[in-house]
Amino acid sequence: MLLGHQISTPFMLLALFLPIVAGLILLLASILSKKIGRRNCGIISFAALVTSTILLLLVSFEVLKQGQPVYEAYHIRVLTLYGDFTLFADWLGLPLAIAIAFLSSLSCLYSISYMDSLEIVHVEPEMAKYSIAYKMALKKPEFVPEREPGVVPSVEAYFANLLLFAACMLGVVLSTNLVQFFIFFELLIIPTFFLIYVWGSGPCRLMAIKYFLYMFVGGALLLAGICWIYALVESLDILSLPALMVGVDRQSAVAIATLLFIGFGMKAAIVPLHTWLPDFHAEAPTPISPLLSGVLIKCGVYGIVRIMLPCFPLLMGGAGNGSARLFLLAISLITMLWGAMMALTQTQIKRILAYSSINQIGYIMLGLASGTELGICGALFHIITHGLAKGMLFLCAGSIIHQSHVRDVDKLGGLARNMPVTATATLMGGLSIAGTPPLAGFASEWMIFGGVMQAGYFPLAIVGLLSVLLTAGYYLWTVARVFFGEEKAEFENVRESPLTMIIPMCIQCFLLVLLGIYPQLALQLIHPASRLLFQILGLT
Repeated sequence: MLLGHQISTPFMLLALFLPIVAGLILLLASILSKKIGRRNCGIISFAALVTSTILLLLVSFEVLKQGQPVYEAYHIRVLTLYGDFTLFADWLGLPLAIAIAFLSSLSCLYSISYMDSLEIVHVEPEMAKYSIAYKMALKKPEFVPEREPGVVPSVEAYFANLLLFAACMLGVVLSTNLVQFFIFFELLIIPTFFLIYVWGSGPCRLMAIKYFLYMFVGGALLLAGICWIYALVESLDILSLPALMVGVDRQSAVAIATLLFIGFGMKAAIVPLHTWLPDFHAEAPTPISPLLSGVLIKCGVYGIVRIMLPCFPLLMGGAGNGSARLFLLAISLITMLWGAMMALTQTQIKRILAYSSINQIGYIMLGLASGTELGICGALFHIITHGLAKGMLFLCAGSIIHQSHVRDVDKLGGLARNMPVTATATLMGGLSIAGTPPLAGFASEWMIFGGVMQAGYFPLAIVGLLSVLLTAGYYLWTVARVFFGEEKAEFENVRESPLTMIIPMCIQCFLLVLLGIYPQLALQLIHPASRLLFQILGLT
């Protein structure tokens, strides 16, 4: 049963299908070998996703105006077993949907210049220390695509996959039907697989296969949980499930919750289900990495918050189950500390950022596990602030690699003089993730740790704050090695990246400052969700 206000204007439908239509047109052009060109493809993709962003912002104005969620219902049985095709926007899904469309549009703009050539990584014996994927690549070089400098596979297909990737993520966060939700969640595996398999670097083919296997297993567990839920309550409506699941016996509830938590945990890269992420992020095309880290793994967290927390409040640390909350807090702290410590050991800039993403997922889970309204609100806000900061940092990493053709931080140095904008953006992004005021990351992290302390877990909060120090350490150490110190002779002619790569970084940098100074701009849309989740947990 949908609770909210039905709107007659198809804003959400258009926001979802505009990138799908644009993507299919570009994909058809690629199949027919029609050359549209990198710049034109970028403009088309950017226009489609900017329009989607604007439409979703209009929906947010409607939500704020009505003071309740809104939905659109269409009497067609598309991507659902029965009932209407329904799109739903509330205080939980809408902020993430806006972030998906917005960050995807910036990735399209960034791709116009970045995709003039692909990064070529020759796997060397010393790379075997990074992961088993590099060891396998040394034994089987077919996992590393052979490319000539300046040769880029079909840019039409690249932008088509980027658009379809963004559209599938939008489908995940706007769906109310479990089958519709699951189909979008699994469909997004296809474009991400091809984006890395075809346009990635290093042993990207092996890493794409590894990603596919992880996501397939995670999806199978989710499907088993969904089928079990339907068998028990005979409903696929996500919004009706909390009331229906009350009567389910505890043994079945624990089994279903376990299936869903492992499935969503794989997709969110929660330790120990995270091992696909560092390899996959490190070799992805840089314009895709902000989406992988900024919003894709957040879809896994969204599944936990949207489905698991309302349906299994006691098993998610609700009133009367302190042991479950301690378990979730422990998992969160392990994820935070493991990601931070692994980031400290890396020398490849994109692998540092990848492990940092694992670290930051721990922050989000910690806020949710705190069980307090403040902590939950901070976790939901951190989804947005981390998405902006990490997205910008990956774009900065791409700028460095694109201009210097080097990804190892130990081989870089003194780039600040020739790349001042990239240096400033990198420093700002790192400081935001390290929780430095007045940047946006400070506000969200302050709320997370404040919520943990409010719940009475002072020792755990202190341990969590240790992760903040480690985060500041690995970011400042990276910035110092890359941009400062003695300028190396081989980088004397390195210059700032093209304007289409600089503009997305500047926009995100501005938003980090704006949300840090005035967090209420986003919190007015997020806070009602945290209040409702807090009430569901029964801790009022």
